[in-house]
Amino acid sequence: MSSLSKNIVFNYVGQFYVAFVGVLVLPFYLRFLGAEAYGLIGFFTLLQSCMQLLDMGMTPALSREVANARGIEGSAQQLKTLLRSLEVVFLSIAFATGIGIFLGRHWLSQEWLTIQELDVQLVSDCIGLMGVMLAFRCFSCLYRGGIEGFEQMVWLNQYNILFNTLRFPGALGVIWLADGSVLAFFIYQVIVSLVEVLAIRVKLYKLVPGSEGVAVKFSAAEIKRILPFAAGLAYTGGIWVLVTQLDKLLLSKYLSLKDYGYFSLVATLSAAILLLSGPVSRAILPRMTILLSQNKEQEMIALYRTATRFVVCIVAPVTLVMSFFSYEIIYIWTGDSDAARWIEPVWPLFALGNGLLAIGAFQYYLQYAHGKLGLHIKYNTVSAAVSIPLIVYAAMNYGAIGVGYVWLGFRALSLLLWTPYVHKVFAPGINRKWFFKDVLPALIAATAGAALSFFLARDLFSESRVLGSTLIAVSTAVSFGCAVLIAFFGKIKGMLRERF
Repeated sequence: MSSLSKNIVFNYVGQFYVAFVGVLVLPFYLRFLGAEAYGLIGFFTLLQSCMQLLDMGMTPALSREVANARGIEGSAQQLKTLLRSLEVVFLSIAFATGIGIFLGRHWLSQEWLTIQELDVQLVSDCIGLMGVMLAFRCFSCLYRGGIEGFEQMVWLNQYNILFNTLRFPGALGVIWLADGSVLAFFIYQVIVSLVEVLAIRVKLYKLVPGSEGVAVKFSAAEIKRILPFAAGLAYTGGIWVLVTQLDKLLLSKYLSLKDYGYFSLVATLSAAILLLSGPVSRAILPRMTILLSQNKEQEMIALYRTATRFVVCIVAPVTLVMSFFSYEIIYIWTGDSDAARWIEPVWPLFALGNGLLAIGAFQYYLQYAHGKLGLHIKYNTVSAAVSIPLIVYAAMNYGAIGVGYVWLGFRALSLLLWTPYVHKVFAPGINRKWFFKDVLPALIAATAGAALSFFLARDLFSESRVLGSTLIAVSTAVSFGCAVLIAFFGKIKGMLRERF
């Protein structure tokens, strides 16, 4: 197995485990904490997603610098200096973040969130702890970016599995021992976050060549050197945070904390779709960058197209089954019919939007590998200027459903209109093959498989959650099988000929 294939496999194992345990514990959170307290966890997830604004593009810039340095002799000292300089910058960011949220905790609990049952002081204390956690997570993200640049995906996924076991199933034990205390939940998460950042820092410094026992100082010149690339990522990342998180921010204001808890379930499950594509992107980005630096553009394009087919085959079946069986999945998962009814019309919109986003993100990978983000910056600027007013209007007047339609519409337009233009600039002549051979056949096959399963199985659902779970699993497998058969028909046919 090649190192790239191994990295992708371990990325999927790690990502699947993280997604699985994260989803598995949510019904227990709802049961032991209640929907309103779970809304607090959803609010923390929102704050954590907004951390990209504070990152300022430096984490992906570090990852790219590490990938480039691995192919250049004598670059270790420069890499060490850059890492130490970024640590100094992130220390300031983390301190300001923690203090800012701590000082604003009373305003957020009293003026922003709509609390019906929880004690306001309790909510305020929880928000203060969120600030501490976010400070630790700033550093974790930086070190994670460095390790990804070294392509140490096996270790990174083992690390993810360990700390997500502590973070999710471990928290259930704390909640049980603390008699359903949401404050105990957040105190425990602070402790886990501290241990997590210390462990990943030790690993990264072991990977940096000759870093042990070598004193390195802050260098403004190193920060300035990566600033153009990081600034482009920071700007587009900031725009992206606004586009993807503004709806959640506004809904945290306009929905009750209980309803926001339900919406957080939608956001969590829809985000799982992006987690499915994440392992591939993290594995191919360093490899695409290296191939281009070695003038192997055709190999890079071949990798790009194969990865696209793979992601479509993984993402499309899950997205479509989520959309067709939205009520059934929520009821099976939580046993809460109120939650299932609230979520049923909303979830398909966000699930389909995220599915299209996972496929449409490939055009960004091309721009990243080339180190040219000018088009990405311009597109995100225009997209934000158009979509943000629509999101605000939809959230204020139509709630979660209105925002869902805006999200789905923009993701569809991006895939159909923007991706072809990026291909024309960075990979002329590829778009027709990419869309009609790599994307559309597998997408149609997955849709056919999911639709057929829905019409055959929808009348078989009953109060038996075990039977329902089995039908959902079978439907996903049918859709996946159809997609893989069509996407890789030539390779499958060749393998069968060789064997028989």
